[in-house]
Amino acid sequence: MSVVPELKGLQLLDALKDEIKAKAGKLFDTVEDYGGQFDEDEIGAKSFNAPAAFTACLGWRKAPRSSYLTGRYVWELRLAVFIVTKDRTREARMRAAMARAEVVSRLVNGWDQPACAGKAEGVMAENLYNRKLDKQGLALWMVAWWQEAEFPKVLPELHDLVEVDMETHAVTSVPAPPEPPAGPAITHELEME
Repeated sequence: MSVVPELKGLQLLDALKDEIKAKAGKLFDTVEDYGGQFDEDEIGAKSFNAPAAFTACLGWRKAPRSSYLTGRYVWELRLAVFIVTKDRTREARMRAAMARAEVVSRLVNGWDQPACAGKAEGVMAENLYNRKLDKQGLALWMVAWWQEAEFPKVLPELHDLVEVDMETHAVTSVPAPPEPPAGPAITHELEME
């Protein structure tokens, strides 16, 4: 299925990439969408040039009530930018990633998002350092936030979607739990005063 341009979540993700490229593009060799959470397990599966910024929508939830938008179809999207830097020393790559995370945090806190979205809320940055990344000479930071968007009730025309097949199987009983492994039984007693 081709991308449907009227879908607000996709518009917001595209606007985010455009904003990073326009205002902080000199800081990144790579600015791309990524399918979700970016971590040490994903790095080996993704080809990129560091420093890199990967934009992702991590999900959304129905907004209980909108503080910025009017309408009954307001949702809160969880957006993130994963920042990867590479350098010879741990301190240099941490500082490079941290500096870029601050720039991205400041950028999304006041960016010109599409008319469909509210302001970025709860902007936070997190250092995702671990030994596996460190051994590869990489640093990883995440900037994440919630952003309101209005998803209209009426779906856009989905021209390429011809047919959907769905099949369900009802489960009427729960299987018995497996037998515990053979071995010595260990018990613990706790005394409370």
